[in-house]
Amino acid sequence: MKNEINSKKILKIFLIVVILVSIIVTGYFLIVYYVEENIEDIKIPEITVETEFEKLTAEGLEFSISVKIFNPNNFELKIDEFSLVAITDDNNNVGSLTIDGGTVKPETSSTFKSKGIISFEAFDAEVLILSIDGDATLKILDYDKTLSLSTDMEVFIPDIADFIFNNEAVNIEILVQLKIKLRGLLTIVGFKVYNPSEIPIIGKNLVYRIYRLDDDTKTLLVEQDMDPFEISPKTEILVDEETLISYRKFFFSAGFKLLPNWINVQVDGDLSIAGTRQVLPISVNAYFDPHLIRNLDNR
Repeated sequence: MKNEINSKKILKIFLIVVILVSIIVTGYFLIVYYVEENIEDIKIPEITVETEFEKLTAEGLEFSISVKIFNPNNFELKIDEFSLVAITDDNNNVGSLTIDGGTVKPETSSTFKSKGIISFEAFDAEVLILSIDGDATLKILDYDKTLSLSTDMEVFIPDIADFIFNNEAVNIEILVQLKIKLRGLLTIVGFKVYNPSEIPIIGKNLVYRIYRLDDDTKTLLVEQDMDPFEISPKTEILVDEETLISYRKFFFSAGFKLLPNWINVQVDGDLSIAGTRQVLPISVNAYFDPHLIRNLDNR
């Protein structure tokens, strides 16, 4: 009798196990069938890219990028990373970076962010093309499917003037000293410039002109090129230029009036970043009383 009871218990347990295994196997094959039926119908995720240029550094223009991925599927997606390459419209590579990925849940969006540097050569182009590539992996049971994600985004190159000085003023001052010499007036023009930016800037294509002003008459006395110079970040420099003006030209170019009402010094040229073609035109005017002698040594 006891053996009969144990046999019934074993049979009952066996039947329960068989039923459970059948349910599990049936469920597994149903899932496999569902996956097989739908794995090829997976939709490509939608990609939205936003970028913002932030500030100039010694290496180039710093920018931030945000990649938003919308997963329209019923399955979770796994993204390891994105790669970004920045290319100008004339096919120059001016930067690259890696954006860490993550998980994108079904029918939701996830945003992945990073920062990078675009080299100064980018300022010589008109359009910047950002190419973003990555792989999204779908894994269900023993099934793996890789979706290639890629997009290109065109960005107009910003005006270098919006970043180079970061809303700080470029202080430019003109100083003049006149010295009496045997053959004429030795004119020393001091060009003082302060660079408020975080990067070196170059002064080039500079020309200074000296005029005498007599009432409504403006007479050119000197026109001379200046040598290029470099200004380190957060630094002020003073560039001196000398020229000799003959007494005849200075005193008699406006008739019988020896001294002018004013001496006008005008400096025109460009400020730029080394290695780029973009320039910031500058034009500075200063007026001096010819009766006074400015001493550059006591500046």
